Amino acid sequence: MKADSMPFSKIISIDQGAREHYHVPKYQREYSWRKTDWERLVQDIDENESGYFMGSIICVNDGERGNQPGSEIVYDVVDGQQRLTTLSLFMMAIYERLNDLKNETEFEDDEDRQDYDNSLSSLRNKLVKKKKKDGDTGSEIGGWVEQSKICFLRVQPSSQNRNLDDYTYLLSKTGIIKKRDKPKYFGLRSIAKAYRFFQNWISEDPAPLMALVEKINQLNFVHISVNSQADAFTLFETLNNRGVPLSAIDIIKNKILSEMEKQHQVDVDESFEKWQEVIAAIPDTTDQERFLRHYYNAFRWDKSIRVEGISRAIKSKIILIYEKLIKQDAAKVFDDICIYAEIYGKLIAPSDENYDSVLTKQLSDLSRINASPAYQILLYLFHLPDSQLDQKTFRSDAVDLLQKYYVRRNVTDFPGTRDLDQASMNLIEACHNQIESGHLLTFDYFRDTLLKSGTFASRDQFEKNLRKSMYSTNHLMTRYLLIKLDETHHSREYAPDLWARNDKDNYVWTVEHILPQKEDISNDWVDMIANGDRAKAQLIHEENVHRLGNLTMSGYNSKLATASFQDKQALAENKKFLGHKINIGYRNGLALNNLNFTVSKKSDNLANVPKWTMDMIESRTNVMVDQLLKMYSFEGIE
Repeated sequence: MKADSMPFSKIISIDQGAREHYHVPKYQREYSWRKTDWERLVQDIDENESGYFMGSIICVNDGERGNQPGSEIVYDVVDGQQRLTTLSLFMMAIYERLNDLKNETEFEDDEDRQDYDNSLSSLRNKLVKKKKKDGDTGSEIGGWVEQSKICFLRVQPSSQNRNLDDYTYLLSKTGIIKKRDKPKYFGLRSIAKAYRFFQNWISEDPAPLMALVEKINQLNFVHISVNSQADAFTLFETLNNRGVPLSAIDIIKNKILSEMEKQHQVDVDESFEKWQEVIAAIPDTTDQERFLRHYYNAFRWDKSIRVEGISRAIKSKIILIYEKLIKQDAAKVFDDICIYAEIYGKLIAPSDENYDSVLTKQLSDLSRINASPAYQILLYLFHLPDSQLDQKTFRSDAVDLLQKYYVRRNVTDFPGTRDLDQASMNLIEACHNQIESGHLLTFDYFRDTLLKSGTFASRDQFEKNLRKSMYSTNHLMTRYLLIKLDETHHSREYAPDLWARNDKDNYVWTVEHILPQKEDISNDWVDMIANGDRAKAQLIHEENVHRLGNLTMSGYNSKLATASFQDKQALAENKKFLGHKINIGYRNGLALNNLNFTVSKKSDNLANVPKWTMDMIESRTNVMVDQLLKMYSFEGIE
C-alpha cells in the first residue's frame, strides 16, 4: 500500500510525463450525488482556505497496467468516484464558461491572453489527455483513437445508467472531444443535473473563475494506492470518507467481469448480462453477500474452491477469497455462482412455482426464524441429485428438522452464534464423505449427525425458556410460536394470514398482551388480578405480563392495549384495519383464543372466561408449552 497526501493538481497532473488516469470499473454503481452534495461541495470550496481536505481516494493498481515505458497508468477507483466525477464536471462547466467568454474578454496584453489560453489548456488536459499515436499501433488500454491521437479520460465514470455516455456527450458538447450523440433522457440523469447546477452557480466574470480553478487545484486528498481489491475494501471499511463505499458484492462483480475479459476473452457486456441472472435470483445485497459466504462454506470440501488458510468465509475475508478464486479460474467461479444463486434464491424466497406446497410452507417458516446458517446446509442438499438421497421426502424432512433445530436454538440461544457456521460445515463435510464412500445419504444419518450429543438445545433447556418471560427477551420468536400454535389448531371458518403486511410493510397482526404491558395498570385490572392490592398486582404484572399464557394475536389498537378485560374480549367483526378486514377481540375466532386450559378443575378459554387471573396465565402457559414441546420434539432422538 502507498499513501500520499497531495493536492488535486498532482492527482490529475498536467505536467510533462504525467500519465495517471482514474477509471471507475465499467459496471460499478452509477453516479449518485444530488443537489445537497453539490451545494456542500461548492460551499466547502468557497468558504475554506486553499488546501481544504477532501478525504481519501482509494484506487487499485495491480501492476499490470503502466509498467511499460511511456504507457499510461490507469487506476481502478474503488472509493472516490463521486468526488472525482463531480470535480471533473465542475471543471468542465468552468472550461465551457471561460471558452465562451474568451472572445468577449479584453486582455491587457499578449501575456494576459496567453495566461488565459494556458488556463483553458490546463482545464482541457485535466479532463482528457491526448497523445500522438505511435505508428500503426492501435489504442492503448483505457484509451480510444481520434484521428491521429490516442485519447484518455483523466476521470472515467462507470457505464451504469449511461453515466459514461452522458459524460462523454458533455465533453463533446464543450468541444474537447469529437461530437457525440446526445443520449436519450440525458437531462433526467444525475450527471446532466450536476452539470446544470455548476453552470448556474459559477460566475460570468473570468477573474473569479480563474481563482476558483486555483482553489480546486489546491484541494487536498490522501491518495491511497493498493495492489488488490481485497486491500482496498478493507481500507475503506475503516476510513470515514465523504463518498459511499462499494459493497463486497460490487467489488467481486467488477473483478469477475474484468477477469472474464482478461482470461477468457469474454466481452464485459456479455458477462454483465450473465451477472444479472445472479441479481435476479437474489435481489437483496445483504442476501447476495451471505450467499457468497455460504457458497464457499458449503463447497469448501472441493479443492478447486478451497483457499488455503481460510477455513470458513466470514465478512472480512470474502473479498480475499473471491479474488483468489477468480484469479485462479474466473469461468468456473462465475458459472458456479450463477448455478447456485438460482438454487439459493429459491430457498430464501420459496414459491409454489418451484416446490410443492408442503416444502414451500416449510421454507417460508424457516425464513421467519433467523436461521441463516441453515441455508448453507440446504444449498448443499438441494444441489445433490435425487439419486444420492435415500427417499423422496429427504429434503422436506431435512427442512422440517432444521426448522425445529433453529426454533430451539433461537429460544435458548444454544449453540452460540459463533459456532453455527462451523457446525453447518462439519455436517456438510460428513454428508459429502458419506456419499463419497459409496453410500446413499439417508435422513437418519443426516439427523443423527446434526443432533449428535451436546450440539443442540435439550428438551429441558427449551422448556425452561418457554416458561420464562419470553416476549421480553425474544419478541420475534414469541410472535412466531404464537402464530404456529394458532395455525396448528385454527378452523376453516376463521384462518386469517397472521403474517400479512400492509402497503407500508407493517404487520397487520401484532402480539397482544392480555394483562396490559403498561406498568401502571388501571384500578380495574388491580381489582381483577390482586383484589385491589396494587403492590401485589405490580408483582404479578412483573412476573407474568410477558409469559406466553398472557399473549395472543390482534390487530394493533392503541386504545384496546390498555382497555379493560371485558372490552378486550368483546367481538368486533370485519373491522377495516391497515387495508385488511379482520375480527378484533378475544372472541374473534382465532384458535389461540379458543385454546382450553384448566383452573380449579374447570376447563375454559380466553374467549369465554369472565375475568383474567394469575392462575389462568399459569395454566394457559402450561398448555401452550406442552403443545410446543410436542411440535418441536426430535423424533427418534428424545
